[in-house]
Amino acid sequence: MATRPAAATAGTWPRDDALVALGLALLALLLAFSGWAWRADRLVYDAGLAWWRQPPPDDIVIVAIDDASIAAIGRWPWKRSVHATLIEQLAAAGPRALLLDLVLSEPDPDPQQDLLLAAALQRLGRGVMPVAWQSMPGEPLRMLAPVAPLRDAVRLGAAEPAVDADGVLRHAFLSAGPADRPYAHLAATMLEAGGQAVHPGTALEQVDTAGQPPGWVRQGRFLIRYAAEPGAVPRVSYVDVLRGAVPPERLAGRYLLVGMTAQGMGDTLATPVNAGSHAMPGIEVLAHQMATLRSGQAPRPLGGWAGGLVSAAAVLLLVGSFAAVGTRLALLVALASLPLALVASVLLLRGGWWWEPAPFVLAAALAYPLWSWRRLERGVAVLDREIARLAAEPGLLAPPAAVPGGPARDRLTARLAALHTAADTLRSARRFLADVLAGLPTAMLVDDGAGHVLLANPLASALFEVESADEMQGLDLARLLGEFDGPPDLDWPSALAAVRRGAPPLVVQVAMAGHGDHLIHAHAVPMHGGARLIVAVTDIAPIKQAEREREELLAFISHDLRAPATSIALLAELELAGRGALSSQALLRELQRLAQRTLVLADDLVRLAQVAQRPLQLEPVEVAALMNEALADLQPQATAVGVHLQVSLPLPLQRAVMDRALVLRALGNLLSNAIKHSPPAGVVHLQAQFGDGNVLCLAVSDQGPGLAPEAAQRLMQARDGLLPAGAQGVGFGLLFVQRVAHRHRGRLLVAAAPDGGARFELIIGDGSGKT
Repeated sequence: MATRPAAATAGTWPRDDALVALGLALLALLLAFSGWAWRADRLVYDAGLAWWRQPPPDDIVIVAIDDASIAAIGRWPWKRSVHATLIEQLAAAGPRALLLDLVLSEPDPDPQQDLLLAAALQRLGRGVMPVAWQSMPGEPLRMLAPVAPLRDAVRLGAAEPAVDADGVLRHAFLSAGPADRPYAHLAATMLEAGGQAVHPGTALEQVDTAGQPPGWVRQGRFLIRYAAEPGAVPRVSYVDVLRGAVPPERLAGRYLLVGMTAQGMGDTLATPVNAGSHAMPGIEVLAHQMATLRSGQAPRPLGGWAGGLVSAAAVLLLVGSFAAVGTRLALLVALASLPLALVASVLLLRGGWWWEPAPFVLAAALAYPLWSWRRLERGVAVLDREIARLAAEPGLLAPPAAVPGGPARDRLTARLAALHTAADTLRSARRFLADVLAGLPTAMLVDDGAGHVLLANPLASALFEVESADEMQGLDLARLLGEFDGPPDLDWPSALAAVRRGAPPLVVQVAMAGHGDHLIHAHAVPMHGGARLIVAVTDIAPIKQAEREREELLAFISHDLRAPATSIALLAELELAGRGALSSQALLRELQRLAQRTLVLADDLVRLAQVAQRPLQLEPVEVAALMNEALADLQPQATAVGVHLQVSLPLPLQRAVMDRALVLRALGNLLSNAIKHSPPAGVVHLQAQFGDGNVLCLAVSDQGPGLAPEAAQRLMQARDGLLPAGAQGVGFGLLFVQRVAHRHRGRLLVAAAPDGGARFELIIGDGSGKT
């Protein structure tokens, strides 16, 4: 029953293959001749040039008018006597030829300057200068040539960058200019001055007048073979040559190109080998053009009929291979042909030929879909005939029109309706489960029964630094959990396998660098005769943070706040026992002092608790005004104990974004602490400075005894605005400052002051910036 459809299919497939192949071959020819895909071809060409790098020419040296020369010699333009002095020094080194890449078309106000430069070029005897043209709307082209004294002393060459439509310089012309007086390209003129000639066969086209003004001609188009990225050609600084810092042997016998490389002053061009966004100076482009012309390595394009026929033949071969390799490998062959075409194009470019691969790639990208579509159409037709014949048999199948799921003529949809419904149900259930996982507030992982991730939510992908939850599928679950620091005796593969076999759920507290503490809960769910693991990773960092804050406050309360209260109780006990050594007035004053100390500590404790909970009120604050206000608040205290306050203010308009009230209070704590520990007639210095990334540093230095080394060390080891256990010697005031710095994504640093005492630096980094 199946022999007749098979025979019919065998008779029709070659015809379908031929139609697809011929149509795609014609498409490749059309693309090759129309140039529609030129942008894609240029990307491959540029990548090939950048890939096949060569050593830059070592006999070409750029004498760069760079930023250092501008800074040393002075504002541009320089006097022509400066250039004359340079040429005299270069001539003494014995160069092969020298290019002065400056269009000095206007005479110098001092005629002697032109004569000095012309004399230096005349003595050199192998000098070259550029000729350019200026185009003004509505006016004929105006030639820009060196002034007469200079023009008579050098050879002239055309300086005309012929960029493509995308602004990239890939080719040039051996000569360009008015039809009655074209000039040889500057690179060819330099080779001629150095006794070398252009390699035969370099030029691709003899004449090109397309898009040019009337009377303008370009001859001898050639592709530039760039050797390396910008900056690879040897160069020396203009000012170093003037100072005699360049050894003459480095310049002897070489082509010397004097031109602009300074930022914003020289002509820079986009080239296929530009590194990142750095353009190549025009003087360096000229070096690559010289190397191309004399080496004969200019790429020769397979354009016109040759390139189009190569693409068309490759398409015919590709489509013809589908039937030979079979359906399973046809897609792989089609996909492999795309990168192979690009690789072949790049390899040909290495050998000196340029084949544009885009026409073939675009046609090849359509080859398998069209071939597969025709094959599917034929297969569906055969399937419909077979189903119709089966339906005609009594009792085998219901009539196609009676099967729900599609119109009567859509036999395939009707027969696959049940399969589609089952698959859709499965997909809906999986989407529902994925949506539930995504909505959970905890990182969740579900394995596939073999220890690999099947489902994950976005919180899990963020925790394990994977780009998306879908990309976590297939990852090893035990290896992922092994990234946490857990109990040393925990073996994740064995522990998960035990849970899968029916052991109680696994609950482990772990930690990960940069992510804090977590609680992992893994349990098994029976499914399809096996078990799937569901793992929840809960962030318990807030709980740990609260525990650390509670322990810290208890430590400080037990020491700093308890000390004055204990003293009050002791004084009262001594007085009641009749053993007090103080008079009534002295006792009351001491009790008053201790009570005030207790109130201050209580107030500091409240402020310390508030700074961790109060939302930041960020605003641009003028730093100088903030410092003056802090000094004004503490000046009475300093005057009372004879301490002098000094300040180094930043620029008046410098500002930083901060919570003004918190930073002012923290700065006041540092100043008050410095005044309290300074000797009479001591000096407390307040200064501010901005660092990298607009980070503000407020520094307070005193001449007191300084912070005890162990207390300073504990303060420097603080994390997240908390001090470690045993840090009671630091005090509430410094802890408050530490927390303010932490809220602003900064820190509090302490060091010994240059003149003795201590230096505290309050770093403000959260949102700070100068305006």
